[in-house]
Amino acid sequence: MKRAAKAAAAMTPHRPPVSPPIYSAALRHARRHLCARLAHAASEPDEGFAQDYVELVAEVESHLRHEETVMEACRVKRLEERVHEQRQENAAVLAAMHHVLPQVEEGELGIARQLVAALTDILSLHRISADLALPQRAPAPPGPPRMRGRAARGPHPVPRPAPPRVRPHDEAAPLRFSFPLEVPMSLQSILVHADLSRHAPARIHAAALLAREHGAHLTGAAMLGVSRAVFPNGYQMRPGTLAAQCFDPLADKARQALRRFEAIASEQGVPHDARLIMDEADDGLAMLSRFADLLVVSQDDPAESLSDHVLRLPDYVIMNSARPVLVIPHGEGLPSAGFAHRVLLAWDGSREAAAAMAASVPLLRRAEAVTVAMLSGPALAPAECQAQRDDLLGFLGRHRVRAEVLVRDASASRAGDIGRALLSMGDELGVGLLVMGCYGHSRMRELCLGGASRTVLAEARIPALLVH
Repeated sequence: MKRAAKAAAAMTPHRPPVSPPIYSAALRHARRHLCARLAHAASEPDEGFAQDYVELVAEVESHLRHEETVMEACRVKRLEERVHEQRQENAAVLAAMHHVLPQVEEGELGIARQLVAALTDILSLHRISADLALPQRAPAPPGPPRMRGRAARGPHPVPRPAPPRVRPHDEAAPLRFSFPLEVPMSLQSILVHADLSRHAPARIHAAALLAREHGAHLTGAAMLGVSRAVFPNGYQMRPGTLAAQCFDPLADKARQALRRFEAIASEQGVPHDARLIMDEADDGLAMLSRFADLLVVSQDDPAESLSDHVLRLPDYVIMNSARPVLVIPHGEGLPSAGFAHRVLLAWDGSREAAAAMAASVPLLRRAEAVTVAMLSGPALAPAECQAQRDDLLGFLGRHRVRAEVLVRDASASRAGDIGRALLSMGDELGVGLLVMGCYGHSRMRELCLGGASRTVLAEARIPALLVH
């Protein structure tokens, strides 16, 4: 056993402690390399600049992601408070660079050159803020114990190894650490349902706000409203035929919905693409969402009936997409920026609750306030709340999420009352997003008898992130 333990210890990779000045040096070195790269791109003629712009965007994005990772790994309080603000600035920079990419491809380079020239000033601001937050000097590590007398003289003194030579101005490549840093999880691809309903602008606006904040790509999908079995090879109708008279109006409505999506996405300045899907809304979204990190739909509105609208669409995609689904409530106004910065996370110890918590980590990491509502009941006995509370906070803490826990007794409540209790807690705390697992009971039981999931989907007045 002892030999096995020693062997395991020998195989365990060693991560040397890195002081804040080393992090600061890494950031400055990487910025110098990127600034030199930007200066080289700015000096190129138009043809070379256009060919090099796509690669330059990828290098800037890689640098900004690496810089966020370094700042988080430093674990300096002042720097951690700066990470959230800088992440938003980085998302705006990347969105601007992606936004002008089509203009570069068409040969219009004026705005792109102005943007590249401004990036040097932006990186300088990042350097100033990071250097102010980082302590200028780290405490010296403790030296070897001092020896006296004969032991200090020793017959054969052991020579000290010479320190490695470091070239202070080596800018051949960005500096990287010898141990892997934890890469923060983030949303990279967001899918939103595009149609002509009166709730579509709010839904698309919310998805665009999240894409801008996270630096994600936004995809708008409009459905033809006919099963994909009818058009397995795409929509191709010969004008003047009876089939064209039936299906052309559906295709025109879908294209009109995509034009409205593109207008909103362009207004928010996020990279996006529009997809016309030859399928019904429920199956089409469920299939396409498997290639996205998040699906955004609207709450059902029984008062509105469209040809391609499926009643209880959120229920279907939650059960069949295998991705988190953000449900935007139907209301009069548009969601405000930062609506997901105050979050209520529902926890009852179930598998669905655990899946919802894990899926919401990219949103929780950017939230200003996270409250966990622990609901004691048949699935989570009151005695287990304290033990799970420590594990839950430990999990969130390792993902850089600061959370508070509120314990509520739900053993005597009916399922529908639990859903209303969560919504009431949300109103009481002033949160802008509810995160919960969906359909812990069988769906037939929830549809017939009601349940917390059904109540939240029908009565929520704030966005809800639901995971099955």
